[in-house]
Amino acid sequence: MNKKNESKSDFVKFIISSAEENSCNFDDAKTFLSEEGVNVDKTIADGLRRIKQMHTMAEAKRTQQEMQQATAMKEKATQWVDSLLAKMDFSLPDLVRDEELTMSFRNVEELSQEDIRNLLIKHFMLKFSQDQTKNSK
Repeated sequence: MNKKNESKSDFVKFIISSAEENSCNFDDAKTFLSEEGVNVDKTIADGLRRIKQMHTMAEAKRTQQEMQQATAMKEKATQWVDSLLAKMDFSLPDLVRDEELTMSFRNVEELSQEDIRNLLIKHFMLKFSQDQTKNSK
């Protein structure tokens, strides 16, 4: 090791040893830092603010990922439903029975094609999402 690295290493060891002596308990550490001109309360507040900011950013990133997954899931469900509805032999009562759907509409016959499409997109979106969750575990 060269002389320059040794002096850096010695300096780091000195700082760490000093920190260990003065950071064993909160009051001693606070007193030491105050004597060194550090505004401890401001430093703590800044640290807590940074932690909160990082937590918020992580939450935002997770929400964004969930939204992207939901968008992809909706696209998949939409394609699935559109292909179902395009089939000549499509039967809503058969689909309700096969998928074990519980529908609370008295007059299912009065639902428009768009209403049926939207209901089925929501159903398959939820189903695909649940399947993905099961497969990832």
